[in-house]
Amino acid sequence: MRKRYAAICLLLWSVLPLAGCWDSMELEQRGFVIGVAIDEGNAPLHPNHTNGKQSFKVTFQEVIPAGLKQEGGSGSSLAGESYFNVTLEGKTMLSIIAKMSTMTSRTPFFEHLKLIVVSEKVAQSDYGFANVLDYFLRNNDARRNVSVMVAKGEAKSVLSTVPQGEKTPVMFIQSISKNQDTYRMVPETRIGDIHEYLLKRQSFVIQKVTSKDSSISLIGGGIMDGIKNNLVGFMDEMETAGFNFLREGIRGGVLEVDVGDNLVAYKVEQVSRRVNTDLSDPSNPKFTIELWVEGSILEAFERRDYLEQPTIEEIEAKVNESVQRLVNETLNKTQNQLKRDVLGVGNHLKERHPGVWKQLEQEWDTGRNYFANSDIQVKANVEVRRIGSVNNTERR
Repeated sequence: MRKRYAAICLLLWSVLPLAGCWDSMELEQRGFVIGVAIDEGNAPLHPNHTNGKQSFKVTFQEVIPAGLKQEGGSGSSLAGESYFNVTLEGKTMLSIIAKMSTMTSRTPFFEHLKLIVVSEKVAQSDYGFANVLDYFLRNNDARRNVSVMVAKGEAKSVLSTVPQGEKTPVMFIQSISKNQDTYRMVPETRIGDIHEYLLKRQSFVIQKVTSKDSSISLIGGGIMDGIKNNLVGFMDEMETAGFNFLREGIRGGVLEVDVGDNLVAYKVEQVSRRVNTDLSDPSNPKFTIELWVEGSILEAFERRDYLEQPTIEEIEAKVNESVQRLVNETLNKTQNQLKRDVLGVGNHLKERHPGVWKQLEQEWDTGRNYFANSDIQVKANVEVRRIGSVNNTERR
């Protein structure tokens, strides 16, 4: 009896390792998709919308592993041999990917997906933005740190740009998005963070990408509505700069201010903020956002003694005016024009005053729109930490 029991156990143990290989696929059979661009499709729709409310034209960028190993400068023919783009149309991402499997020699694989670009038209349509992301959120292969951007115009053209210094357009765009020395573009937006915004029904800002004449610009940002999950507008360069100050999203950047008859370049190094709330009238909350900005003088055309306190105070005052002007432009766009809370004051209310938030959350930036009617004041405090390695460049 014991021998029979031991034989059965041994048989079961020998079968278990086989179960882990049922869906295995050789590396050479995988098609590594690193970028996806989603545009509005032209497929005919059922008049009663019983067969899908919209169609999509999707461009996949797939790498050629052998091409990535080649040496040479990007932007040459070598870059073209490192990847290829395939464009297909359908009503769901799954059907489009299934169609792609019949047209390429390798099965699409999304574990190395780095970038999803959604066109302006798709993002503006009701729930179109959330619909196209649904597949990638449910797919176990796609990671939560995939970057998501909204294209100004067509998304397909973004994946057709000429990569400078990189092997593929996707790698080129990603290297720009991680740039630490500018505040004129939105910090990288990942699909995991966007999923949280969608679940919380919270408005947010997404990276904007513009393609023109095979070149790329990531300046600006798109504002997404938290209720309908659609794009309601864009922020320009200055409005994006103000947004980054207000959300502590500054990762570097330069403010040029007039001092005397010349320019002084102030490099922003650190920004912190504190939000104070006055709830004496809960239906009309008042917010005071205090900003502390620290930076250095790294270029000065005005010949002054920068070790003198009056000179430093003058520069700090000029930078303060510049910061105040930027944040006021952002407040005008978000609070007065688009009426969407992407500044995080609602989040502050939720965390610090949950009782009041419970009364206002249903119509915070919709309906009665308590956010748009709130009184928001910004006070900036600027400090010059360093003046550079020299006091003066020349004597005048």
